[in-house]
Amino acid sequence: MLCQHIRITTIDQNITDQAIQNKLIHDFENGLEYYSAIQNKCNCIITENQKDFYFSEIEVIGCEAYIMQLQLR
Repeated sequence: MLCQHIRITTIDQNITDQAIQNKLIHDFENGLEYYSAIQNKCNCIITENQKDFYFSEIEVIGCEAYIMQLQLR
């Protein structure tokens, strides 16, 4: 069920450069995930570490909460 509603993104040079240049981002890997989601027009980031994405301008949601949203649709 979940795979029908999520998209797997990639990371390229542009995403890497954006993650490096954003001084708000203290964890490089989170920056890569964030800019990959932005570039691929994702609606949200699904993670159990929501607090790590304090800089995010898109929704950051936990796995269970995301599945609950899917069930309500």
